[in-house]
Amino acid sequence: MKQISFLSRSALAALAILPVLAVQAAPQLHRGAANPIVNVSTYPPEIQHGYRVFTDKCSECHDLSTSLMGDRSPAGWTQEVHRMQYMASSHINDRQSDEIVRFLAYYAAHKPAEQNAAADAGGTASGKELFEKLSCSACHSIAGAGNTSFPLDGIGSRRTVGELKKTIQSPPAGSTMPAITASGPDIDSLVAYLLTLKNR
Repeated sequence: MKQISFLSRSALAALAILPVLAVQAAPQLHRGAANPIVNVSTYPPEIQHGYRVFTDKCSECHDLSTSLMGDRSPAGWTQEVHRMQYMASSHINDRQSDEIVRFLAYYAAHKPAEQNAAADAGGTASGKELFEKLSCSACHSIAGAGNTSFPLDGIGSRRTVGELKKTIQSPPAGSTMPAITASGPDIDSLVAYLLTLKNR
């Protein structure tokens, strides 16, 4: 009986610590799967540190690649990060909040290089195919090919990712351009292609 009682107590003790182990392990598994690929090797050391804080803290709840596509001013990023900081689940202190904002503001100011790298990674080919499939050349031209009334040459130097997406999905009032209702990945590919159309 004593042996059975000892085994029972041991089993209960083991069961009691399982929830604790699960809570400790879950954030680590979640973080490891969500980090975006951003080359910060040329960024200042303090910005690189801010990037590490960003990937460590924000990946618990967000798809970081999607977060980095947002177009906000430094004040806008500050407001957004502070909003997240005050959520009970964030575990972000004031110092970490400032470091995250510094990284996001720096990244936003230097994003064209990141956008070009992403475009070169493979999105441009499918984006060009979609451009042709949607008959965009009926209203637009590239390098003189298509309807020259609305040339797109240099559009990648004049517009950001957010501006291009907004125009494609919700054209300005009074525009004859139809809203494109393609899937998210298709829109991303089309935008990646348009970003390659730089001023020469």
